[in-house]
Amino acid sequence: MKSKIISIAILAYFLILSGCAYDNYDPPKSFLTGSVTYNNIALGVRSGATQLELWQYGFQLRSKIAVNIAQDGTYSARLFDGDYKLVRLSGAPWANQTDSISVHVSGNTTQDVTVTPYYTITGENFAYTKNDSTMTATCMVTKVGTAAITSLTLYVGITDIVDANNASQTTTLNAAALADLTTSKTVKVALSTVNKARSAVFVRLGVLSAGSSERLYTQIQKITLQ
Repeated sequence: MKSKIISIAILAYFLILSGCAYDNYDPPKSFLTGSVTYNNIALGVRSGATQLELWQYGFQLRSKIAVNIAQDGTYSARLFDGDYKLVRLSGAPWANQTDSISVHVSGNTTQDVTVTPYYTITGENFAYTKNDSTMTATCMVTKVGTAAITSLTLYVGITDIVDANNASQTTTLNAAALADLTTSKTVKVALSTVNKARSAVFVRLGVLSAGSSERLYTQIQKITLQ
């Protein structure tokens, strides 16, 4: 019994030492930053909905690092210097890509991530007509992949985070209204009494394709109402 107690004490001692050694590692000081892009343009996404993964090879502990993509398509990760593999995950509003991107982090490092969206939205314009309290959005929607289009939605929000989960008003064009993508699309919504009383609102457009749970969004714009 006494020998068991001694063995446990010795084991605890070494565990404490190893814990101290681990705690003595300097924290990571380098930043890997970039944008998720198509044709060198950052792609908008839903806040907190899409991620990248980083894997560091040759390090003492090999584990994945989840990296959130911000709603404007940018990302940032604080890392140790070294060689990483950057992986694009499924479930985003762009085609799955199984290949990884090799990234060497040394100090602050920039690495954009190229993807192929199912659809793009370009030339977006937002205008508010005060006499009838109407917010009007126009844009071009272009098919890039092979997936069918599901909808185009105008989102109006009261903060600078706007998406399918963060909007005070929305209006949607369904697939039938989007059959011909050679012409500009128009989406309108009459602002509610609460919204039109504000000095400004935030707006963006989102396009959803069949088989995807996430929309591709335009960048958010602030529209002055008063």
